[in-house]
Amino acid sequence: MRALRPDPDLFDLDGWRQRLADLQTEPQDMARDTLIDHATAHIRAITTPPEKSPAQAG
Repeated sequence: MRALRPDPDLFDLDGWRQRLADLQTEPQDMARDTLIDHATAHIRAITTPPEKSPAQAG
């Protein structure tokens, strides 16, 4: 049975990277894959510079 762990703080990039690494070592199942997708998306969201809207770019 998978141990429930809280997500890292919202902008804790190192915490999210560690969470992803931990998930990748667990046995594969659908829940693990979903959590990996969640962690990967979160890392991408906090490392990618925000895009300007058309109104802001003009």
